[in-house]
Amino acid sequence: MSSQSPNRASKLEKLRKAVADNPDSAMARVRLGSALLKKGSVRAAEEELEKAVALDPSCVEGWVNLGGAKITHWDFEGCVEANARALEANPDLVQAHYNKGLGHMYLGQPEDMLTCFEQVVRLEPTHPGGTYHLAVAQLAVKQLGRAQVTLARSMELGYQPEPQFLKALEKEVRDKATSDVEKTTTQVDGSTKDNTTQ
Repeated sequence: MSSQSPNRASKLEKLRKAVADNPDSAMARVRLGSALLKKGSVRAAEEELEKAVALDPSCVEGWVNLGGAKITHWDFEGCVEANARALEANPDLVQAHYNKGLGHMYLGQPEDMLTCFEQVVRLEPTHPGGTYHLAVAQLAVKQLGRAQVTLARSMELGYQPEPQFLKALEKEVRDKATSDVEKTTTQVDGSTKDNTTQ
């Protein structure tokens, strides 16, 4: 219990010393930024990670962690941009697609979100969170049948869906059923008529 705090503090001090000893090392700053992010010092982490990618714009780990820091304090555009930079260097980076997809979700960009989570599941078919968020994106773009199948798969993988999502999906299913009934039948002279044959 109390042994963790001194260890964490000493690790952070070692990482700070590594940066002080070599301030032009992007990786030293990435390591410090990542540790600060885990500690919950998001702003300090972001500063170190921004310095890291300024020193080495090809530092994929720096961009991904910077995107993680940005989404933590609700800078969704910054998250999308940082992860896009990571994907320029490595288009198969699952975490970057995932983080970018979350950024698009919070920005209300369902088509872009769908593309990101399709990539997550293509690259890692058993990714529980990626599979669940793919279902969320599918529902957002009105791919109801796909959303139901994908949701079931995410639950098989152990993901617990958000209650709001389940309610939204249930409502869409009801609305679609009502709409389908209205499209296929009409009331004519007291009888129902199948419009699909006209």
